[in-house]
Amino acid sequence: MTTVEDYILGNGALHDRFFATTEILAKLVSSAPRSVSLTQLEEETGRPARELGKLCAGLVRAGLLTADPRASERWMLTCDASMVTLEDVFRCVLAEQQTPQARKAPGKAGADRAPNDVDLLVMQAMIAINQSVFKHLRQFSLDRLKISAAGMFPAPRRTSRPAFANSAFDVALT
Repeated sequence: MTTVEDYILGNGALHDRFFATTEILAKLVSSAPRSVSLTQLEEETGRPARELGKLCAGLVRAGLLTADPRASERWMLTCDASMVTLEDVFRCVLAEQQTPQARKAPGKAGADRAPNDVDLLVMQAMIAINQSVFKHLRQFSLDRLKISAAGMFPAPRRTSRPAFANSAFDVALT
């Protein structure tokens, strides 16, 4: 059984797209500055090429990815990982999710009725929730993926001191 905690804002489809898009970016961060192929993304994420292609196209539209000019069907980050936050990823996913809906239904049901106090109250709450979510996501940049990956396999400890440490000069820190 799946619980609300498994999703961002209780929306399973939105959470899955957000997670998949972040997985793509994680592979690009770990491979930077080299570009990544669709095959590599399939192997890394276990997701089908068609889904990954759509997600990469959305990342290109959002300005987070670019096609590798030296190799077709390969992508690379447009900037340093520290410049991209989970807020950017979330906004990209939201923009892609809203695009198909906007094409299918240009008018909303009940759009001709006048807004009332409940509409205004709910709208204010949604704005506050979205601002809070964006604020928290903004605190997590993709360069954290590099840090966490490096921490997974710590360097082995040396049993003896390196040669330069045996010099006659000792430094004391106060």
